[in-house]
Amino acid sequence: MTQGPFDSSSAPDTSDMLDLGSLLLPNVPGLEVHLDLDVRAGIGKSVSLHIDMSIAEVQVFAAATNEDLWGEMRNAIAAGLREQDVDCQIVEGRFGTEVRTVMPTVDLDGNAHVQPVRFVGIRGSRWFLRVVISGDGAIANTQVPCEIDDVIAQIVVHRGSEPQAPGERLWLRSPNSNSAPATEDPAQDQAKYGHVHISL
Repeated sequence: MTQGPFDSSSAPDTSDMLDLGSLLLPNVPGLEVHLDLDVRAGIGKSVSLHIDMSIAEVQVFAAATNEDLWGEMRNAIAAGLREQDVDCQIVEGRFGTEVRTVMPTVDLDGNAHVQPVRFVGIRGSRWFLRVVISGDGAIANTQVPCEIDDVIAQIVVHRGSEPQAPGERLWLRSPNSNSAPATEDPAQDQAKYGHVHISL
C-alpha cells in the first residue's frame, strides 16, 4: 500500500472524501470530525479526528520544497516538555520521527491522571502536517495496528498554487460548500460522510 498522506496532485480518487479546503478527509465508518472554526471569518485553523478511543488534532502549513520544518519544531516540543519536567522520547514511528510522552492532565471531575501523547510531523510537497495524537492511538504497541494512523495516512492535502511563506497556516473551511456561510447546518453532509461535528 502506498504511504500517505497524499498531495492532491497525486492522490487516489477523492470524490467520496470530506472536503475542508486544504484538507480532504477519508470517509471512514465511526470517524467523527470536529472543526475548530472561526464563524466570523468562516475559516478553521485545525481539525480533530475522533475514532474509537483516539484523537488526532491536525494542522496544515505551507512549506518550502527542501525545508524541514519538523526538525526544528520537534526539537522545540521536546525542549518545552523537558523544561516542564515531562519526560519524552524522540523515536521512529509510522510517519518518521515523532515525540512521545505521557502528559499529566485533569479530567472533568477534577481527578489527576496521565495521558499518552504523540507529536507527529509529516512533510509533503510544499506543505507540512502537524498532528497531535492522544488516547489509545498514542500508546506504543507495534503488535497492534493503530486505527487513527490509518485515518491519517488517507488524508489528502490540497496546497493550492498561491504563494505562502513557509510555516504559514493553510486555512480550513466548513465542509458544506466552497462559498456557503460557516453557520449553515452541516446535516446534509452527515448523511454522506457520517458523523461530522463543527466546533465553532
